[in-house]
Amino acid sequence: MYHSYFGLREAPFSIAPDPQYLYMSTRHQEALAHLMYGIHSDGGFILLTGEVGTGKTTICRRLLAELPDNLDTAFIVNPKQTADELIASICDDLDIHYPAQASTKVLVDRLNAHLLGKLDSDRRTLVIIDEAQNLSIEVLEQLRLLTNLETDKRKLLQIILLGQPELLDLLAQPALRQLSQRITARFHLDALTRPEVNAYIAFRLSVAGAPHNLFSRAAISRAFKLSRGIPRLINLICDRALLGAFGQGRQRVTRRLVDRAASEVLAPRRAHRNGTSGSHPATVAALTLAAVITTMVAIGTYSGKLQPLVAAITVLQPGPTPADEPGQRNLAPASARHQLSSVMGHISQRNAFNDLFALWGLYLDDPDADPCETITRIGLACFAANGGADEVRSLNRPVLLQLPTNGQWVTLSALDGNLATLIASDRQYEVDFDQLIHSLRGQMTLLWRMPPGYRGPIRPGDRGEDVDWLARQLAIMDNQPEPSKRAQPYDNEMLARVRAFQNEVKLPADGVAGPRTWVHLNSIEGGNIPYLTRAGDH
Repeated sequence: MYHSYFGLREAPFSIAPDPQYLYMSTRHQEALAHLMYGIHSDGGFILLTGEVGTGKTTICRRLLAELPDNLDTAFIVNPKQTADELIASICDDLDIHYPAQASTKVLVDRLNAHLLGKLDSDRRTLVIIDEAQNLSIEVLEQLRLLTNLETDKRKLLQIILLGQPELLDLLAQPALRQLSQRITARFHLDALTRPEVNAYIAFRLSVAGAPHNLFSRAAISRAFKLSRGIPRLINLICDRALLGAFGQGRQRVTRRLVDRAASEVLAPRRAHRNGTSGSHPATVAALTLAAVITTMVAIGTYSGKLQPLVAAITVLQPGPTPADEPGQRNLAPASARHQLSSVMGHISQRNAFNDLFALWGLYLDDPDADPCETITRIGLACFAANGGADEVRSLNRPVLLQLPTNGQWVTLSALDGNLATLIASDRQYEVDFDQLIHSLRGQMTLLWRMPPGYRGPIRPGDRGEDVDWLARQLAIMDNQPEPSKRAQPYDNEMLARVRAFQNEVKLPADGVAGPRTWVHLNSIEGGNIPYLTRAGDH
């Protein structure tokens, strides 16, 4: 109805799972890369969970378009079936014939014979089950048995489970512990952050042909708050808000229009018994869990165009862990400030990298791999900072450093004023930051997220995917639609914008987008980034 009025080719905020409109936020990139990693790892189960409307099904459809040619798939959208019905549905999708009223044994035998027959042509088989939280324990156990179909070299069947957070509770039951142990990759898809909502709205409008952003800054902020960053709710609110603007003859959506749209399309939020309104589940969890949560990543060989972190979340239990042995961490807060001479770190720099990686949600399970070389596969890179106090505060990232007192390695994980927190496995120290920096010699190592296609510092005249990504980030900062053309040059206009940004963050305004510039761009982009100070954790 309002398309021609706003100069749009089609509805930008349809809730249909159209891959063309899939905005690949950092979280969505991580989720897709997680699925790709799981597929290439030749494991049994792959798990993707997330709240309703966060984009799980759309990501899966994007996955189907990027799968290897030698992979056959079965997509189950109705999991409320018996074990026999589900196996029959898998056989139907894979075009496997079976007799009427076939028993479980006959169905499994036919499936097994089909999978073995595919080995000769080097084909593999993947089963995707949507809304998997609706599976019964009995059906899940049967699926586990299906993953027993294997040869001496590899499993014949892989299964992706897509589901709401209730699926995590289901898989945590003792009866399903064997299945849980066979999940080789898992990821929980969170809602979008405030900067991502801004980029999400601009992206969808751009795809639909909008000449400019049709939403005011206040409208976008309000849409984020009311939708809680859930893409499906954003779509509902923005679609109705555009209709409201059209009805009033306005050229731009205001905050008031967003409020009115939300009141029409969203159900009232239920109040708790104490009279307060409901909170986002992630907020409730953060307030109620008094445990340290870390994200562990199985680093695979996927080297696509994304920049993912393939994450599996685990809650760490308390207990001592030797500093140079792998295991869980229990970082109890220090009760008093420590003298620098009392700090005990890692003898091995390689072991110290585990602490730095854990803050990023990574776990490097190959003791012989070069840490900095390995993380480039997932879009991260190491950067050696000079170690000055101003630079450490400006970059605002955890850093790996070598103590001047004993030559051991620790990670600077937090900074509160002049109070610096150092960690080494289960040990934590609070020391004077100025004293620490003054006594250091040599460089510090921090991590940063590379843009897609990054080959080195981006300079005027360059072209490529990394230049396109830079142009996109600058457009997001300026609240502009994403640039439509690709392979654009790093021209004078972009050079001026980069220099202005470098001035804003107090970097040398040379116009070269190197690691320091990208660290600051990462902070605006958001995502799973650890910060030294709470002020940077937004």
